[in-house]
Amino acid sequence: MYPSGPWRGFWEQTVFGKQPMRQLTLRFQGGRIDGDGVDVIGRFTFTGSYDDAGSVAMVKQYAGLHQVLYRGAYDGEGSILGRWSIGEYWSGPFALAPIHGEALGDVLVEAADVDEPVLLEAVVER
Repeated sequence: MYPSGPWRGFWEQTVFGKQPMRQLTLRFQGGRIDGDGVDVIGRFTFTGSYDDAGSVAMVKQYAGLHQVLYRGAYDGEGSILGRWSIGEYWSGPFALAPIHGEALGDVLVEAADVDEPVLLEAVVER
């Protein structure tokens, strides 16, 4: 259901606002999930499980710091949407989506009827 490889995502909290997860890699196999990445708090790992309906439960472990529980579900389009929590009092939304292409950077594109060239980000499917 979910592809292993590079993913993008964010979590949101009142104090920190919307925070992206960078260098995020998730691996899915036989109902188990593992992965790693980095965000504003620091480097982390993910471990957890998923089922055939797309429900996900993961623990995010920050290196040398605290754990965060992530519970989410398949959104029907390949992404995982849900809520993270630390105990009973801290929680917020999160979203994760697979990256299906590799960004190559800015590419100069000459557009018809435009006085100046336009920069677009090129993406190549793997």
